[in-house]
Amino acid sequence: MTTLINKEVLERDRLFIKSWLDTYFDSPHRDILMSHPAKMEEEDYGVPSDMQDGEVDEEEWVRWRMLDSEVTVDQINELVANYVNPGSGTYSSSFSLPPLYTAYLSSRYVLNVYLRYEGFTIELPNLPSDYPLRELRNLWSSSELLIKGGYIPFASYEDHAGPVCWDSSKPNDDNDYAVVWFDHDILTEEGQPSREQLEHYAQPLFHSFREMLMHSSSSTRS
Repeated sequence: MTTLINKEVLERDRLFIKSWLDTYFDSPHRDILMSHPAKMEEEDYGVPSDMQDGEVDEEEWVRWRMLDSEVTVDQINELVANYVNPGSGTYSSSFSLPPLYTAYLSSRYVLNVYLRYEGFTIELPNLPSDYPLRELRNLWSSSELLIKGGYIPFASYEDHAGPVCWDSSKPNDDNDYAVVWFDHDILTEEGQPSREQLEHYAQPLFHSFREMLMHSSSSTRS
């Protein structure tokens, strides 16, 4: 259960995430990665004022900076309880987040995290300081059929071609899960796919979220 997460493990994972993010943004593409549209209205998805690092330009873009996160494990657990484990009778009813992903959600406020691999990119949710869990909440609230089938979205495949998910039926010893992705077009065509259909369409990527991060680390400077 996520409520029983080991605090020592979480702190170790948070230190890893912070170090990984520092390495990721220490890149020839830093100026591009650390620029984003500024927040101009309360409900938009721009850079909040406390994350802005300089003046907003004429196109309403601004450099941004990472900040230490104030997201709590309780807030994350509540989100899981509301959207992933709301009741019995689903394949994901006993799901708990991989500890390293909990660490990602609660280490830094950060934007524009793209994991680069040979031939494709995966985008992790933005975590702005004003609504850090909003993108993940939106992803889960619009993925009820996938979640009921035991596939838990947590990122987006290149150019938002489809959700990147954990297969909750394939846990490993580190409370992590096999990573797959689904093409949005196929999901749209199928309407209300069964678990069996989803298994057919799931495209395998990695054995775990941790492997996914570690495999990308050699690509962050490319």
